[in-house]
Parts: sequence; C-alpha cells; structure tokens
Amino acid sequence: MRLKILISVFTFNFLLFAFNICEANTGASFLNIGTSARAISMGGAYVGVADDANAISYNPAGLSQLNRNEITAQHTEWISDVKHDFLAGAFPLRNSTVGFSVIYLSQGKLEGRTEDRAKSADFSAYDVATTISYSKSINEKLKLGTNLKIIQQKIETEHATGVAIDVGTLYNTSIKNLTLGFSFQNLGPKMTFISEGYNLPLTATLGAGYNIKNAIMVALDIKQKIYDQKTEISFGTEYTPITPLALRVGYLKSLDPSRVTLHDFKGFGGGLGMRILNFSTDYAFVPYGDLGNTHRLSFSVKW
Repeated sequence: MRLKILISVFTFNFLLFAFNICEANTGASFLNIGTSARAISMGGAYVGVADDANAISYNPAGLSQLNRNEITAQHTEWISDVKHDFLAGAFPLRNSTVGFSVIYLSQGKLEGRTEDRAKSADFSAYDVATTISYSKSINEKLKLGTNLKIIQQKIETEHATGVAIDVGTLYNTSIKNLTLGFSFQNLGPKMTFISEGYNLPLTATLGAGYNIKNAIMVALDIKQKIYDQKTEISFGTEYTPITPLALRVGYLKSLDPSRVTLHDFKGFGGGLGMRILNFSTDYAFVPYGDLGNTHRLSFSVKW
C-alpha cells in the first residue's frame, strides 16, 4: 500500500513539475498556480493592481478597492486529467471587505500497484485550499489585508492538513495612478505527508501598477520564493481600446541563482477580457513549449 502511495505521489508531482509549478524544496505546490486569467495573461504581475476578487490570491489588501460584491471562478484542464478550479467571493462592508476562496486541484483515476508491483484498484488524488480574507483601508493611501488558509492534500487513504496566513499591503503613491503592493504568502508550519515534513511555498512579492489615462495598465512584480531561493520577474500590460474589451500581454522570467543569469521560465503569454453590464469573461493563453499550451477561462459577476 505504501509503495502504491509513494509512486502516486511521485507521478502527481511530476505532472506539476512538467508545468514549472513544482519546486524542489517545498510541498503544496498547487498554491503557486495562478487563479486569475486576467493576471495570468499579464505574466502574473498583479500584486500592485489587485483590484478585483482575485486579489485574495495575489494581494488581499487589494480587496479594499472593491465597492461592489463580486463572485469569480476559473477552470483549467491540463494533461493526464489534471484539473484546477478556483472560486472566490468578495463583499465590501462599511469600513472593510471580507472574502473567501476555494482552490481545488484534482487528478483522474491513478493506477494502483501493490508492493510486488501487481496491479490493484485505481484511486484518486486531490489538493484543496480554503481561504477566509479580510481587508481594510487605513487611510486614502494605505490598505492592508490578510488571509487565513486551510490546506488539505489527499492521495487514496493518506492525507495531510496544514494552515497558513498571507499578508498584503497596497499603497497609493504621490505619483498619480501609481500604486505599490507587497504580499507575503503561505507563512505557516511544515506539513507532513506519509511521515515526511515539507515547507509550504513561502513567497514574498513586491509589485507596482500604473494606470495611463484609464486606457493602459502597466504592471511589474518581483517575486522571491524563499525556501527555493528563486526569483521571478513578471511584466504585463492591459490595453482597453473600448470599454467592453481589454487586450493583455505578459512576460515572466526566472532568475537562476546558480548562474545569476536570466533564463526562460514560462515566457510570453496573453489574453483578453470582455465586460458586459455586471458580467465579465477573461481568457489567458500561456505556451509551455513541447508540453503544449494552456488555456484559462475566468468568469465574474458584480452587483
């Protein structure tokens, strides 16, 4: 039984590694997957923007920018029946904003093997993270936010449970339409799976967003993955030629500390968004070389 579980753990994480989201020194790698087609199409540069319900996953301080209730959802399908789903809601109150989100990563049936490698019953695996968020505007310039996150991972009968917090800030600078953001994600104790402990993907991100005449948004994020000692730099832009339509492009690079040179990580991506009345749909396209391309769709409603 244990051999079957270990083989499946390897298989599941190998699939994540193939999409450049599994890190060498951490577990719960599904927490690194982007949850917003809008943000993903901008290379993931979103910490200094964070102006919708997806702020929960990028910078919870951004929830204070909302003035209406919002529900958003995203679905992604990858190879080998790996599916990634995200649901979030944000609800402004008188002096603050509260929110929730659920991330669910699942894989289709896995082939079971006994200790002598004979075929046994198939089984499934999944990861889930449930988050409660709170954000507050301290004054006209400074916003703060935090998340409480419950993490669960399960493969057949083996499972692990963990807890983490995120904290974020958003600051409106003296330069008109320029905002700076900072987020610290997945701060928590190690999780233990099959008697083996591993760190959560602790990440610190500094971001900036600049809006040019309400038609062009430019964003830049610098992300440090603490335990994996990796730095990512992402850049994105959003152009709104007409009110219902937004065109986006982004670029993401990773800094290799062993060579201190930049190398391709995910490269270019892009997408578009359509907003009609209180409804919006966002699409993101990101190529993964020989592994193929990924397509993300997000849907949102505000009231």
